[in-house]
Amino acid sequence: MDPEADGRTFACKYCGSRIQVAIGADQIALGMAVDLTNLEDFIAKVANALSQGFAEHTKIRATGRVVHAIDLALEPDHFSLERQGQEFVARHKKVVRGIALRTATLTLDVWFQKLTETLAQHANQNSRAAWVLSQLGGRR
Repeated sequence: MDPEADGRTFACKYCGSRIQVAIGADQIALGMAVDLTNLEDFIAKVANALSQGFAEHTKIRATGRVVHAIDLALEPDHFSLERQGQEFVARHKKVVRGIALRTATLTLDVWFQKLTETLAQHANQNSRAAWVLSQLGGRR
């Protein structure tokens, strides 16, 4: 079987059958080079990928390339990242029918891992999520 352009679907050139391969968050996390030493570039890259891939679900506050806040709502998961001085505060919350069931403040690496896990779940049903993951450094 040969991979198609999306990298998730394989097709047999003889019989024409197709199969979609699930994307695992652990594979994505291993394949991603999260460079937290250059935080500004990392945050800008995340903001850019999310705003292009999920514009209707993402709110970005920025001045030029300096990102002040990122909000992403992919039901039931909501992710927020807000600059407070030189630091970023990362939060994840579960929302059901508009009610926040649980909000957690996370370290940036854990927040990013949860974000990629959520995107991986959506990527198995949504090609835009797969594209966002590829922009963040996952499969290309």
